[in-house]
Amino acid sequence: MTTQDTIIVAGVRWRSVQALWLRHAVALRRIWKVATTWYLIEPAIGLAAVGFGIGRLVEEVEGGMRYAVFVTPGIIIASAMIHAIFECSWGVFYRITGGFYETVLTAPVTVTELALGDVAWATTRAVLTTVSVGAVAVVFGWITSPWAVGMLLAAILVGMEIGAIGLIFAALSSNTHTLSLVFTVVATPLYFFSGSFFPIAVLPDILEPLAWVLPLTPGVHIAQGFARGQLALTHLWSALYMMGLTAVILPIAIRLLKRRLVT
Repeated sequence: MTTQDTIIVAGVRWRSVQALWLRHAVALRRIWKVATTWYLIEPAIGLAAVGFGIGRLVEEVEGGMRYAVFVTPGIIIASAMIHAIFECSWGVFYRITGGFYETVLTAPVTVTELALGDVAWATTRAVLTTVSVGAVAVVFGWITSPWAVGMLLAAILVGMEIGAIGLIFAALSSNTHTLSLVFTVVATPLYFFSGSFFPIAVLPDILEPLAWVLPLTPGVHIAQGFARGQLALTHLWSALYMMGLTAVILPIAIRLLKRRLVT
């Protein structure tokens, strides 16, 4: 329904969600020169190091594909994950402990709207780094298919899913020592075991099924399909799997955040 230019769906005022997203965008605009190192320079250096370095040692994978071409979509989506999980874990944690949320909640904004605004911003960060590093990969000649624009879909799905996981850590962590576990037990294993740097098929038989159910693996799989212009039914199942995980994880994150902020 619509009430005075405010769209309300399932009790959520999307104008409030948009306002929180806009606040984050304005904050980023003020430090855009520094932010360039986050979205472009750092991940581009990593992409170049792996592509030009390891790519010289491992010449071909998966039926003759150049290693640099193989690894590029995985690195791009892994970078999107890092941005999303950082924003919704460390970013949200400091907004909680710094009193920002306490102030916002004095306005007509609910915890659910706060959570959705932060996940939306985490998704935006994931998309920004995907576009930035993807452009570098095109210049290097490691992405040539026009279908590669579809990697933005993978970035969106990763941003929502991983952002929700980050919210859980922010809501549960009482200090930065506990919060750092989000990288130790989530981001690092996902970064290295989701098919970004090597085909999952080379893992031991006992680990291969586990790798496929990791939340980042389907995002990498989708990105690889678009980057190579080779899509199959498995990419659709991967997208549905990620949306299903998000539908489960996000309500849990909202509930935990509400307990942290309200009770």
